[in-house]
Amino acid sequence: MDLIKRNTDYAIRAMVYLAGRRQEEPVSAREISKGQAISYGLICKLLQRLQKNKLVKSSMGPKGGFYLNKKPSEINLLEITEAVQGPLSLNRCLRQAKICPLKKKCTVRKNLAQLQKYLNNSLSGITLSNLSGAGKRRTALERKNYG
Repeated sequence: MDLIKRNTDYAIRAMVYLAGRRQEEPVSAREISKGQAISYGLICKLLQRLQKNKLVKSSMGPKGGFYLNKKPSEINLLEITEAVQGPLSLNRCLRQAKICPLKKKCTVRKNLAQLQKYLNNSLSGITLSNLSGAGKRRTALERKNYG
């Protein structure tokens, strides 16, 4: 099972593409589709979800298109992921605590909750600035490999 679905990956790539563009110039869905090798129909659906979640804005007209609603440094992977596929949850009992009669003494749930918190914090800490190359922060792996 993929934790990050294919459509979410496409949405992240579309957002990175927008982050690499000047904010005042809207980018057409067709350009994003071609630039990221994502079908036009799918990118339109994804951009609608991102717009509904206030991550992108659109402008109409012949020079219309999409642009980020916030600075790239203010949009993180968790927001994009949740906009496309809903809240991430490692286990159903973390999402719906009422369903588990053992929740107060279950060591499995307690450990999964720690892992869930780590995952959410990690995704929240990665912004479009980091992914588009505009960010100054490097990942731990980059620091290890490149000093």
